[in-house]
Amino acid sequence: MGESFDVVTKCMSFTLNEQFMEKYVDPGNHNSGIDLLRTYLWRCQFLLPFVSLGLMCFGAVIGLCACICRSLYPTIATGILHLLAGLCTLGSVSCYVAGIKLLHQKLGLPENVSGEFGWSFCLACVSAPLQFMASALFIWAAHTNRKEYTLMKAYRVA
Repeated sequence: MGESFDVVTKCMSFTLNEQFMEKYVDPGNHNSGIDLLRTYLWRCQFLLPFVSLGLMCFGAVIGLCACICRSLYPTIATGILHLLAGLCTLGSVSCYVAGIKLLHQKLGLPENVSGEFGWSFCLACVSAPLQFMASALFIWAAHTNRKEYTLMKAYRVA
């Protein structure tokens, strides 16, 4: 470990193929073997936000169908999709933090670099609880309205 190497501290954009490249046990040394944990943490933190977005869009379509059909059952499905989207967002944030911690164990921070999280990380941390709250509200609304709908139906029959 007596080798020294220069750390590049400028921002670089990666292509899609570069996003999915393997991470090595010793960063930058392709002869050190593949670090599977860091590799899959990176891939998950890249893919899970897209899964979350897809679930949210699918939930919006189901919610529109619920409004058009005037049915309460799709509202429960929308709530469940919001719950799954929140779990994906939370998983993405967790994968990012774990991957960064593992990387910082391998490589220390350069002298002029502060290791702080940015605004987008804070936004992701806020969005997961909001998705969970939206999920709870959808499920609660479907449950409450179903009881009231059943009571109205029984009143009309009587």
